[in-house]
Amino acid sequence: MVSYAPAAKAQFFWFFDQPKKAAKPRARPSRPPGDDLPPIVPRESSTPPPPDDRPYDNKLTRLAEILGAVHYLRELCGADEGQIWRDQMKDILRNEGTTAVRRAKLVNSFNDGYRGYRRTYRTCTQSATLATRRFSTEGAQIAASLAQTSVFASGPQAQVQAAPSPESQTQGAAAGPTGTAPAPPDGPEPPD
Repeated sequence: MVSYAPAAKAQFFWFFDQPKKAAKPRARPSRPPGDDLPPIVPRESSTPPPPDDRPYDNKLTRLAEILGAVHYLRELCGADEGQIWRDQMKDILRNEGTTAVRRAKLVNSFNDGYRGYRRTYRTCTQSATLATRRFSTEGAQIAASLAQTSVFASGPQAQVQAAPSPESQTQGAAAGPTGTAPAPPDGPEPPD
């Protein structure tokens, strides 16, 4: 049987007989040169900027979503309009997309409207035509209310004219001389 014998102290005499040194105090890291200078960017400005919300953002977001839906539906139903609705959205972005966050919200709303109806409609049906007509009416009302109350923060006051569509020209009596619905009466708009 093999037994284990502890190592003899004689083998490690130099290890056990050394006097213990006192622990050195740890040195604090020195401050980098120039740390006593004032910061280039004040500490209070490192907070995020205040939100860039405006009172009409809900309407503008809805208008962007409507433009996306109408852009898809009009293309689907064969209206040879090209990029007219996308160009309208670009005008809104030019005037209202003042920050990256605002711009992203508006672009996402446009894309949500476009993609939502692309998932729903693969061919032009009566319900797609009806949805286009309703969106055109709602979009014209929103655009008119935004332009009427001069809520755009930047850019010139917009002149709102709904593009004539074949559906609006068949409505006859309710349409005005340009084929658009009559403008809402003047006066303050009720709060939402």
